[in-house]
Amino acid sequence: MLRIATAARQNWFYLVLPVLLGIAFGFRGTHPWGEQPRFGEAATLFDWCLFVPFLYALCYRAMPRRALALRTLALACGGLWIAGKIVPDSAKTILAQWGWLRSVGITFLVLAEGAALITVLRIVFGSAPDPKEFEKQGMPPLLIKLMMAEARFWRWLWLRLKG
Repeated sequence: MLRIATAARQNWFYLVLPVLLGIAFGFRGTHPWGEQPRFGEAATLFDWCLFVPFLYALCYRAMPRRALALRTLALACGGLWIAGKIVPDSAKTILAQWGWLRSVGITFLVLAEGAALITVLRIVFGSAPDPKEFEKQGMPPLLIKLMMAEARFWRWLWLRLKG
């Protein structure tokens, strides 16, 4: 029970996120979109592109800055997508004008994640893989153990195939 409470305290963002999503869909159903479409769209964009990423950054502020910045940017791009789903099509003005920004952000994130993947593969499959390198990047310990086990498996298989 103590582990659950500790995990909830450390990862409270994921407990708050479903509540925020519920509030957003409640807002969609109750806001007078015909009378104030720009206000509703601006409020939704603010919530999902600024406020939710800010909460994430606040929750995980101990994470290394580079990892936190990339994840926060990814969350802001995802916020554009969520806002596009919440705001009715007839009320989309800002989203229609700034929708291209999401594609630019996603392109940047794909390139950054590709570079991160290459770095991870170099560390894992290097001559002396060091799990502490991953801990510095803010990776969960369970994921590190699984990656190291997979690397050992592939090394073992390669040695068996080589003879």
